[in-house]
Amino acid sequence: MDLNILISTIITSTSALVAIIGGFLVSRVITLSGEKNAIIRRLREIDNELIAKKEMLDRVELILLEEDVDDFIADHAEEILMRKKPIKEILEEDNSVDLTEDELKPYIEKLSAICENLVDMIARTGEDYTLPNNFDDFAKDNGIKVDERKDWYEIVYQIILNNLPKQPSPSFFGRMNLFPSIEVPVFPKLGSSVTAQIHHDRIKERNNLENEVRILAGIKKEQGKILKDYSKVSGLWEGLAVLIYACVAGIAIPSTLLPYQLNTYDDTATKHLLLILFLSELVVLFVYLGLSIYKLTKKD
Repeated sequence: MDLNILISTIITSTSALVAIIGGFLVSRVITLSGEKNAIIRRLREIDNELIAKKEMLDRVELILLEEDVDDFIADHAEEILMRKKPIKEILEEDNSVDLTEDELKPYIEKLSAICENLVDMIARTGEDYTLPNNFDDFAKDNGIKVDERKDWYEIVYQIILNNLPKQPSPSFFGRMNLFPSIEVPVFPKLGSSVTAQIHHDRIKERNNLENEVRILAGIKKEQGKILKDYSKVSGLWEGLAVLIYACVAGIAIPSTLLPYQLNTYDDTATKHLLLILFLSELVVLFVYLGLSIYKLTKKD
């Protein structure tokens, strides 16, 4: 009984099956790898876009905060500086202010520092010096240069002018709480219709940026879920195991018998063993293909 033809046929058939299944697995691995890399690149793009949008949102929110603070100072600087009215009380009375006490605290400290600075400047002027009606002239006369918060200097200067007593005492400039109580002047808000429109546009921009950040965060979350699912892809390791078994049972073991010498082993038992190994690899291959097809076609 010559088993060389049977062995060669088994090896050739197994090699063809391994090539088909192996090609399918390699193709799937390449496809999945490309998709995964595309999602990773998309996540990086989303992260970069999120960082840029958040930076823009932070800048717009800071600008809006500064504008709201400017309006608050224009409306309540008199109460804060002259009447020493607590910020908490002002916020409780003015429901239109969308600011918190903690947000206002550093700005109020800055306003107080500006007031003290202006009082010192005025105190250093000569007794025969007549205070002009606006801060620009006062600054020009005394060589004062203001790099920031010039509008606040103008507001505080007007408040000081309006609260100056007709006959100032020598100790007048010593402490701010010595100002006499007089009628509070009305100050216009810092801005015009154009400024109000710009403020409205900034609010709209902030809302749009918040929506974009929210949408990008949602997309990032979903892309992360998809990327996580790639770690759960089934069939690849099982396919590799099937290929290894087929190579061992249909190629490696039969190849060790070539060239087959009759009567070296029990020829009948050897034939049965080779056929069982070949049939078992076929069963394993078809079971694997069947399970893969079932997973693809079943409804979740």
